[in-house]
Amino acid sequence: MYYSIIPYEQLYPTTEDEYKYEELNYNGNTVQVYKKDDKYIIKRVISTDLKVYLNKELSPGSELKM
Repeated sequence: MYYSIIPYEQLYPTTEDEYKYEELNYNGNTVQVYKKDDKYIIKRVISTDLKVYLNKELSPGSELKM
C-alpha cells in the first residue's frame, strides 16, 4: 500500500519516458520494442496466440537479433 501526500511519480521516477516504443513484426509475431545502443529490446508481446508468450526468445527484456 502507498499512502502519502507526495505523488507516486516523484518518489519513484521512471525513465521510460526517454524511450520511444515501436511495434515490429519479428518472425511473424508482433512485439513492442525500444531502441537502446543500436539494439532493440522487447517491451511486450502483442498476440492472441498463447504459445507466443512461452517463447523465451520473445520474453520482455530480451534483445532482438536484427
